Amino acid sequence: MVASSPTRRPTRLDALTGLRFWFAFLVVLHHSLQHWFGPRIYPIADFGYIGVDFFFVLSGFVLTWSWRPELTARRFWWNRVARIWPLHLATLVLAVVFVADQISRPGFLGTVANLLLVQAWVPDQHIYFGYNAVAWSLSCEVFFYLSFPLLVRRINRLALRGQSLLVAGVVAALLVYPGLFSLTIAPRDASGWEWTTYVVPLWRLGEFVVGIVAALALRQGWRPPVRGWQALTVAGVLAAGLLTDGLARGHLPNRPLVEIAGMLVVAGVIVAVADDEIRGCRRVLASRAMVALGAASYALYLCHALLYGWFVAHWSDPGSGILRVMGWSSYVFAAVALAFLLHYAVEVPCERWLRHRRWRVLDSRRGPDAAPAYPSEPARDLATIR
Repeated sequence: MVASSPTRRPTRLDALTGLRFWFAFLVVLHHSLQHWFGPRIYPIADFGYIGVDFFFVLSGFVLTWSWRPELTARRFWWNRVARIWPLHLATLVLAVVFVADQISRPGFLGTVANLLLVQAWVPDQHIYFGYNAVAWSLSCEVFFYLSFPLLVRRINRLALRGQSLLVAGVVAALLVYPGLFSLTIAPRDASGWEWTTYVVPLWRLGEFVVGIVAALALRQGWRPPVRGWQALTVAGVLAAGLLTDGLARGHLPNRPLVEIAGMLVVAGVIVAVADDEIRGCRRVLASRAMVALGAASYALYLCHALLYGWFVAHWSDPGSGILRVMGWSSYVFAAVALAFLLHYAVEVPCERWLRHRRWRVLDSRRGPDAAPAYPSEPARDLATIR
């Protein structure tokens, strides 16, 4: 990082919204490639889990970028409920109605945990991957949201040196954490290791904190020494090297180590791309088409696994040659189309209604001449995905 004078902070970072689509698409690849193209492609498909790392870092970044100290914790939490819960409920219903044979049913307590988005705290694969399996990440986000008002204020008090030491501490903790946690309270089987180093919110909190630090650094006038295209190029070269090694060996290296490295790389990409837009450099990622795709990426993330289950149930034999390509392409097209439908029919109207409903009721109780109890804010946060 290099010093720079503070600049006027834009209210929108459209390039980050466009970038969201590509990392959501990585998750789609992660869950779909092997069915149509076989196990030999495993390293490429498995690499898609880096998309989840990106979204956790991005979540901390964009919430901090749009953070205002005067916004109360209660309203912040309510806005987060409005942001993620309606679409979660809609996709849960879709899971039960359309792909009942393709999902894990976690029982009564697991269902309650899923509805309340606390399923990632339970070390049972049938629960944290119950119903719509990808919703486990929303459980992590809920934990992040509860922590955010305290975390952002504490980290904001630190000087740049303190924030740098915090990131170093996060990396050190993530390097030590899997071994210590697995030797103590984590289950002694493969699913327990997966829960420890992939699902449990404590493991993921580090990525969220790194995103907070990155946004605060930019807010305070610090700028990265590289441009967005340079950061993306470096990330691409590193990913190509990792995939080449994985294809040669038939598997990727240790996942927790890749995730830690991926956390730092995607944080660098986010900072560099955001800085480009702050400087006024609007490129392809900020185009109207990419912003539209990025806006629907939360819906794509939540619906793609369910649609994949439906395709597998009705297209169990992917065929060969061109039929595989056509089958997979049809799935991707259908997933994007369904994402846009859910985005405009469920996500946007429900969020808008829930965001303002509660506060209108409170203001009406204070009397017709009362000033608003809370400051106004944009209808939607910039570039967020949960």
